[in-house]
Amino acid sequence: MTITTEIKESLEREFNICSTTINFYKRQIKVLEKKYKMTTTSFLVKFEKGNLGDEKDFFDWYAFHKLLSNWISTKKALQPLLK
Repeated sequence: MTITTEIKESLEREFNICSTTINFYKRQIKVLEKKYKMTTTSFLVKFEKGNLGDEKDFFDWYAFHKLLSNWISTKKALQPLLK
């Protein structure tokens, strides 16, 4: 498959969206880590065991982590196409 200029521009735009979104979720997670004085790794262990309660922040934190992982995977998949 030949990557046309238009396709490459679209992929670059998507790559930039991924980068911006990744930075957004990283910032959100950092705020929660600071607020609750624990790393995301520690949070995930406690949350998945049901040891933290039902605060909205905890569900947001869990979702932010999952979304961040998905966006990072998408960005990694795009990288080889942009070389």
